[in-house]
Amino acid sequence: MLKSENTIPSDVIPARPGRITAPESTMAEAAPHDYLVEVDGDMILPTGLCGGPWDVGAQHGSAVAAVLARAVESVDTLVAMRPARFTVDLLSRVPLTPMRQEVEVVKMGKQIAVVDARLLTDDRVLARASSLLIRDGTELVFPDDAKVPPEPPMPPTEELPQSFGDGFSFPGFWRAMDYVRTRGEMAGGAPASAWLKLRCRVAAGEDPTPFQRLAVAADMGSGIAGFLPFERFRTINADISLHVLRLPESEWIGLDGVTRVETDGIGQSSATMFDERGMVARMQSSIHASEGRPAVGR
Repeated sequence: MLKSENTIPSDVIPARPGRITAPESTMAEAAPHDYLVEVDGDMILPTGLCGGPWDVGAQHGSAVAAVLARAVESVDTLVAMRPARFTVDLLSRVPLTPMRQEVEVVKMGKQIAVVDARLLTDDRVLARASSLLIRDGTELVFPDDAKVPPEPPMPPTEELPQSFGDGFSFPGFWRAMDYVRTRGEMAGGAPASAWLKLRCRVAAGEDPTPFQRLAVAADMGSGIAGFLPFERFRTINADISLHVLRLPESEWIGLDGVTRVETDGIGQSSATMFDERGMVARMQSSIHASEGRPAVGR
């Protein structure tokens, strides 16, 4: 793999009300690559920063979601639009090997568009996404008596002592982000909240977009409020469904989540997502839980 020299540093957020005060990364420094993938035409070449915790040769769902979000954004629309929905199906283990990207415009209009994207090895679809785009540009002025619902409360921003990852050596994607848990403990269930920031580019030579940052954070919502012990259970999300109220205006994305799992191993995770101004989206994932240690561990 080629190494880009345009490393994005992990900067500290200025201390002021409504912002995280001391966001120290909980993992090792992001190295040796400063991007998740290289792109060569339709070929996607993942770096080691894509690695996930469940399988040493497989990618983290956040990396897959980011690449699919980038694929959706590659489509030119007839008028200014932005994503309103982004749904990812993680159909199979996505290996840390070259993949092929396919993008299909299902509908292109002046009010809505639907764009599908797929990641394939040979002719086998590993993951796919469908995104609904809605026209952007009308500046609405709400009447004074409009019953606008109040925004949900933002997750706290004060940093708590970190217990996440104690005794584990996490690979790949955990070195590609800053992660600050501000409520709850690992495997402690709800209430649980955290703030995270992508430390690197999604694709070499390209600055990450707000939509890509949101897609990265959405996958993290599947485990933010997990209650099953990490060293005993594997809890893997099979999908990501993201409904976007607006695109984030800050690099830091907050999540306030809850997870429920039935005794047959099927569950759901949901999270409200925030930037430093307020709510930006809601996500939900389907969970498959089973007994088994992660591929990385003690």
